[in-house]
Amino acid sequence: MYDIEKYDQAVDVADAIRALENDPDAVVISGGSDVLIKIREGKLAGCSLVSIHGIKELEGVSREPDGTIVIGPCTTFSHIANNEIIRRYVPMLGDAVDQAGGPQ
Repeated sequence: MYDIEKYDQAVDVADAIRALENDPDAVVISGGSDVLIKIREGKLAGCSLVSIHGIKELEGVSREPDGTIVIGPCTTFSHIANNEIIRRYVPMLGDAVDQAGGPQ
């Protein structure tokens, strides 16, 4: 069904970096739905995948002392939409991500 050469599930950031150093052409995924469509279409056939899904240090929203808002790459749309920092400082972003994707 899917032509995937290798799949690594990273347990932390250091583990993901190691996997990417060992295979620089690997594709990083979290949910993977977009990448899996490309693999099925043959656009990424035979690729290796490194999943960062579930790495807690890559989740969440924070605000730095200079006011910069940081959104971790594994933060879900629902967590962004409902986050107090987003609601206070960039409510339009929260509204926008609430419109993307399906409810799952």
